[in-house]
Amino acid sequence: MATTTNFGWETPDDTDLVKDGAAAIRTALGGVDTSFVDLKGGTSGQVLSKASNTDLDFAWIAAGASGSVIKQIVSGSTTTSTLIASTTLTDTTLTATITPTSASSKILVLITQQFAISRSGTNIGAKYKVFRDATTIVDYSAASNNYAEIDQSGSITATKLLTNHSISYLDSPASTSALVYKTQGAANNTADSGRVTFQIGSAPSFITLIEIG
Repeated sequence: MATTTNFGWETPDDTDLVKDGAAAIRTALGGVDTSFVDLKGGTSGQVLSKASNTDLDFAWIAAGASGSVIKQIVSGSTTTSTLIASTTLTDTTLTATITPTSASSKILVLITQQFAISRSGTNIGAKYKVFRDATTIVDYSAASNNYAEIDQSGSITATKLLTNHSISYLDSPASTSALVYKTQGAANNTADSGRVTFQIGSAPSFITLIEIG
């Protein structure tokens, strides 16, 4: 059978027998029905919006909504303290899991996390990473990028830094599987009792994951 130029719907050939006409019509209309299925549904006040670059891929959204739509929000928090007296990156207890509804969605990762860095010496710093599953998406672990490294001189015998820091990152996971976002940290130097402690006191640290379509 022949097909249409734009959408490839099957149509009867000029030489098709009359007895096959009904089947040919059903085939042609079936292609139209499948292609326009996204036009079904919707409620009062909604309008059609392109869901992707694929032909005839639409979604119903509220009138006046922008092209980017928030599809879901997931959050996590922790008040559990984690002391890390090692230069090896170690999980903190701040984590959240999200399952994107579309592989084309982006995930906005918002983190506010507190930690203290201490050392009985004149130089302190910390390593820090944000992961999506096993993939690093934010990295402050390189020697030149140790988070909040401080140099002191003179007669100082101990240094301590308490900080509450924030990170925002727009991730493109290209997945519809459950994704675990988490943070890891480490001391940049363990000499002179160098260490980093995540989560000081009872005020929680937060991670928020926003799926944007």
